[in-house]
Amino acid sequence: MDIFRQQGARLSRRNLLKTFGLSAGAGMLVACGVGGSSGGGAATTPAAGAGTSGGSAPTTAPAAQSSGTATKVVWFAARDTTGYTPKQVDTFNSMNKDIQIDYQEQGATTQDLHDKFVTVAGAKDPSVDIVSMDVPYVPEFAAAGWTIAVDDILPSDEQAKFFQGTLHGATYQGKLGGVPWFNNGPGLYYRKDLFDAAGLQAPKTYDELLNAAKTLQTADVVGFAMQLPQNEGGIINWMEYLWGYGGDLVDDKLNVLVDQGTAGVDGMQKILDFIYKDKILPEAALQFTLGADVMNLFRGGKAAMIRLWFSNAGDLYKDDSTIKQGQWDVAPLPSKDGAKPGPGCLGDWNLGVSKFSTKQKEALEAVRVLTGFEFQRARFLDGGFLPSRTAVFDDPDIQKKYPYAKAAQASFEYLKPRPVTPYYPDISANAIQPAFGQAMARQITPDQAIKQMGDKMRQILKSG
Repeated sequence: MDIFRQQGARLSRRNLLKTFGLSAGAGMLVACGVGGSSGGGAATTPAAGAGTSGGSAPTTAPAAQSSGTATKVVWFAARDTTGYTPKQVDTFNSMNKDIQIDYQEQGATTQDLHDKFVTVAGAKDPSVDIVSMDVPYVPEFAAAGWTIAVDDILPSDEQAKFFQGTLHGATYQGKLGGVPWFNNGPGLYYRKDLFDAAGLQAPKTYDELLNAAKTLQTADVVGFAMQLPQNEGGIINWMEYLWGYGGDLVDDKLNVLVDQGTAGVDGMQKILDFIYKDKILPEAALQFTLGADVMNLFRGGKAAMIRLWFSNAGDLYKDDSTIKQGQWDVAPLPSKDGAKPGPGCLGDWNLGVSKFSTKQKEALEAVRVLTGFEFQRARFLDGGFLPSRTAVFDDPDIQKKYPYAKAAQASFEYLKPRPVTPYYPDISANAIQPAFGQAMARQITPDQAIKQMGDKMRQILKSG
């Protein structure tokens, strides 16, 4: 198969209305499930096998090209602490004589990448062709007119092969602003050995989680742990309970829903009860700013259950983990009634193309290949990055190496993105986080917190 087939159709460019100043609020967001280091909610640890040789890299070479000098495309990327992405770039470059990728990591954190691209795109600088984008960056960059639609390289039959949540999170005003590159979402890690000894099953409801936590908790082992600081990491955890009770922040038209009905209050009260009433969740969770803070409890044998990203599973395969394979497992998140798994927050990354690139055709082709099945399969098998294409999970080599893959696949079917709007950074930082932090510290009630959120969200959306 010639995986480097040329794209005949030329992409139309969008003329969007947002200004350079819109991006300032994004600096307050915490990246979700990223491959590099970040300031908060979901620091990613490579899964087992990360950094191994690229033995599962695509082996189908493209048809020989003979058109002369290759076109170089510059890729602005977040730091990959696993070192795996450069290996895939080398594979791409060795397979193609017409397109060569100049891979450039921007700083030590995902915020560095964001800020550097904002500077370059704000100046209409053509020096960047491809950009890596965390979920909230897609609508921000598209609204500002800095990236182009990529629908032409992902027609409907190809879109059907992706988890639909990843496509939803990459869509702005009906157009794909990027192609989902690798995926992430949360699961409920649990001590299978302790559950089996107590005759318990992985909980499907919040009440079952509470019962299991109370049963297994000891003076040395907490029943349950997750991140609850006043940052994006904490907001995501509460948002999953909001969704689990059937609520949402906004609807598709950005009408505020958070204070409509009782889901927001119920979800927040459940978390508060877990901490202060039921005492299955340690108050220290209010200071767990990194995913590693939660994982270290679990891998050290100090927690019966945790809510954390699937990308953190690699820590449990390390030699210094007290908990070994066979003693733990991962299940989908619980929900209020257990009829369906609780929705988890979408934490994928996307690849987009700069509007100011003079090599858009070549950049789009590189994005198409990098997000294809073979590259995603290799990226998961050898680098530990979970795929955005559903079929990768069905690969027997994947299932053999990563026993938790099926649980991740089931959870990914229910992932939800945060509101797909360029205003989300402002909403999170100025409407949700302050009220959430006050509620978690019991300075205000859940009812007061949810009302405060709703009122402030409407102000932000109205002024925008």
